[in-house]
Amino acid sequence: MPLIRARHRLAGLLLALACLPALAAGPTALRVGGDPNYRPYHYLAEDGSPQGFDVAVMSAIARERRLDPRFEFGEWGRMLNRLEHGEVDAVPMFVSEDRALRFRFSRPFLRRHHVLYGRRGQQVGTPDQLAGRRVAVQFGGMAWEWLINEQANAVLRPMNDEAAALVAVAAGNADFALLPSDIAERALAAGDLGDIQPVSPPWLERNYAFGVNPARPELVAELDAGLQAIEASGELARLQQQWLQPAAAKVAKARPLPVWLPVVPVALVLLGGVVFLLRRNAAAGRD
Repeated sequence: MPLIRARHRLAGLLLALACLPALAAGPTALRVGGDPNYRPYHYLAEDGSPQGFDVAVMSAIARERRLDPRFEFGEWGRMLNRLEHGEVDAVPMFVSEDRALRFRFSRPFLRRHHVLYGRRGQQVGTPDQLAGRRVAVQFGGMAWEWLINEQANAVLRPMNDEAAALVAVAAGNADFALLPSDIAERALAAGDLGDIQPVSPPWLERNYAFGVNPARPELVAELDAGLQAIEASGELARLQQQWLQPAAAKVAKARPLPVWLPVVPVALVLLGGVVFLLRRNAAAGRD
């Protein structure tokens, strides 16, 4: 019996030693790519720190799944190439059939769409109406891919970021800009872009998810589990409220009317009556 107990203790000790590396290992490093100017989803703040809804979502997932996200932002087209070649592990983006051939995807956590923007009075119903027209889009973005696939024969004006497409229209360097409606509306509210407004129905309604390096299929399961956890806890809804809900419009309080203002019309009527009587009396005196 003592020999059996000794063997059991030895087996337990060996098992504990085998588990030590896993216990000692820290969170799994995760390289997350993005665009430095994609407000409010992901961007670099003035101090160079990563900010935005996508950053907050990934950070919440990381707490659930013991991940250590490190954010690397850069030019969008190059960032997609880096993801495809394994230089980054995940990038938040719209889901499309073309992109599904290049990347794996987590479960979606948003549904978004694009809208065409132009000058007041213009209306465009279908992409074929853009033939020969200059359309500003982000290079390598969803709108860029879609217009090429749709063979709209538009003259594409590539921009470094989505909001710059609106500036191109305002400056007369493009006839239209095609970009996500939520980003466009924030940019229009923040800057003086003249009479730029939506000129098409919603286009390109797509899921929004984390694109994943195709060589890391196990990461999809980790992200899905984390997303499911923060959805169930209400954390995802809270982050949407914090980052994506437009700020309530500040309604200017009307100044109270002076207390004497309602008396003015009455006083004017009385004054007019007095003037009329004086003139009539003067006329009677002359007679």
